[in-house]
Amino acid sequence: MPELSGYKIIRADEIDHQADIAEQSAKFPGALYGDARLLRAGLDEEFETSLTGSEETIQKFLAANPYLLQYVIPNSGHHGTWVFPKKMIRTKRTDGTPGLIPDYLVATQSSLGYHWHIVELKLASVQFAKAYGKSYSRDATEGIAQCATYISHFTNYIETVRSNIGVTELITPKNAILLMGDARNETEEQRISRSEFCDLAPRMIVASYDRIRRGLANDLRGRM
Repeated sequence: MPELSGYKIIRADEIDHQADIAEQSAKFPGALYGDARLLRAGLDEEFETSLTGSEETIQKFLAANPYLLQYVIPNSGHHGTWVFPKKMIRTKRTDGTPGLIPDYLVATQSSLGYHWHIVELKLASVQFAKAYGKSYSRDATEGIAQCATYISHFTNYIETVRSNIGVTELITPKNAILLMGDARNETEEQRISRSEFCDLAPRMIVASYDRIRRGLANDLRGRM
């Protein structure tokens, strides 16, 4: 971009963009906001690099690029994504029972309004089902239990969760999304097992990181 006398020239459309981003971000204080306008060249490579790291590495990368999470959310609307990472929805109990902290609480917007979702992630290198599709991996079993507990707590204690997070508009999430594995490397038996589980548990979605990969590639291609 050209500069004049040491000052960077900012176009009017860039100012409008920045103002709108700030306005959208303010809708849910404490959330990280992202939309397609914030996508940039090289983000796909950064995403792939993050997948080679730990769960914490992936979690931090997706928190820093919240729009990527909408690729794993059905009917997300593509109008923007608000992400609350690592928010405690239940505090530690007096009997020592640990608190509940989902990886992300996510709000998306469509023509019908705002929709809330829970996203829990595991490593990209671990598939949901074992190789022959006869049982679920240890990480998948843990993730299923976590998601079920989160949904149950929201359903039974929604007012307390609203107070803990500080969002009065919060409602019980439509679903819990377990993000793990890579569909490109699944056996046919693993793919079928994952699909059958989603049919059995309609309030839970098991998505692979390949959904983000493909969605991001399409959007970046459209911006070139």
